[in-house]
Formats: sequence, C-alpha cells, structure tokens
Amino acid sequence: MKLQDWVLIGTCLVVMVTDGKWHCIPNWLTFPAVGLGFLTNGLLDGWSGFGLAVGGMVLALLIALPLFALDILKAGDVKLLAAWGAIKGAVQPITHSFVLWAFLYGALVGGAMALVLLVRAKAVGIIGQRLRAWYLSFPWLPVGTMRPLPEAKPLQTPMPYGVALSIGALLAWLLEWWSGSPCPFVGY
Repeated sequence: MKLQDWVLIGTCLVVMVTDGKWHCIPNWLTFPAVGLGFLTNGLLDGWSGFGLAVGGMVLALLIALPLFALDILKAGDVKLLAAWGAIKGAVQPITHSFVLWAFLYGALVGGAMALVLLVRAKAVGIIGQRLRAWYLSFPWLPVGTMRPLPEAKPLQTPMPYGVALSIGALLAWLLEWWSGSPCPFVGY
C-alpha cells in the first residue's frame, strides 16, 4: 500500500465519524488532506506527481462545484472530493480516475441511505402523495383536478452524505487494490 492510500483511508474513517455524529466535515481534516495529497504525490513522484495531484483536485472540483451550485452537495462534501482528488491524482483517461468512481459509488450508497432514512421516517407515503399531486397539477389536466402538495416535514431528515461518499471512496479503493482500477468494469 502506498502512503496516499493510508491518507485516503484515514480521511474516510474520520469523515465517517464526524459527519455521522455531528453532520460536519471539518476544515481541519479536509485542508490538511489536500496538503498531504500534494506533499505525498510530490515527494514520491516529483513534479509529475504534484501535477497529477493538482489535476485530480481540479477534476474533483469540476465534478463537485456544479452540484454545490445546485445545492445538492454541501461545502464539506466539495472539499472532501477535492482532498481525494489531490490524494489519488488524475489519470488518463478520465474514466479511470479514482475521484470520479469514488463519487459515483458514493452517490449509489447515498441513494440507498436516503431510501432507508425515508422508510424509517415513514415518509414514503408522503412522497407518493407529492408525486401524485405533482402529476395532477400538469396543465393538460382540467383545472379542478389540481391539488395542493401535502406537508413535507418528514422529508427534512438530515442525511450525512459524507458517510456515503466515504463508503464509496473505500469501495473504489478496494476495487483499485484488488484489480488495479477503481472501476474494473470499464475497459482500457
């Protein structure tokens, strides 16, 4: 295992604790992780390693900033992805970059976590009612069929998305360790 792998695993484990318990990905973790990514890549591979770390961070920001602008990701999630990009670097082709697959696996885990939270909050019925009301409010339906949307309080359950992202990153790391690529299903 390389030094970068240890930094990645440590970062993920701390995020799982802090975000799971306090819904916070702290700056005291993400900023040093970015610095350690630059430092380890630069020390092990010289300027080319430093360049790969910068490329990985830029790729992570290209993925995360549009989602942050749409209020899908929070600032801590963006900084966490940037740290992973700096730690693992960018590779060619981009479809084999660690940060891309860590994010995609994290999104799948996050979707599963969201479903579990909705079931636990007994909000599945409310979602069905909201979808039905949304469908009935379309312009092609007669005006008399429009219904107000039901109250959405159970849908405001906070979800620690950093935990999902960290599980996705650990999954990507395991696949990379096992097969040499964070996504062995995509051919070279």
